Amino acid sequence: MKIGEIAKLSGVSTRTIDYYTNCGLLAVERSEANYRLYPETVLHTLERIQFLKKQRMSIAEIQEILKAGGMPETEVLMEDVIEEFDCLQRKITRLEEQLKDAPIHVKVQISKALENKMAAITALLALL
Repeated sequence: MKIGEIAKLSGVSTRTIDYYTNCGLLAVERSEANYRLYPETVLHTLERIQFLKKQRMSIAEIQEILKAGGMPETEVLMEDVIEEFDCLQRKITRLEEQLKDAPIHVKVQISKALENKMAAITALLALL
């Protein structure tokens, strides 16, 4: 597929695809007319690159992951953890809004109930 087709199907600009190609992240061949031709597998690779970029990984780190064959189980776990964290963040925001006008004794009760939960969260963060 030509770069324009890849861009349209992936939602990634041709400029970004060109950059990733120049960095060696994407496989490309040249046609007789000197067009860049990408295999269909590039769509999956672009998806992975975009995911890893969202995790604030550098191009060098992404290159290492792609060279190593990817560590897909790590990516899946990372995606699950981030998705769960985002969900919890949305819930916390809603709860903060609800608690804004709550009486102080209610806030104290909730704070005491959360003390044990905070220990579990701290233990989880220590694993990371």
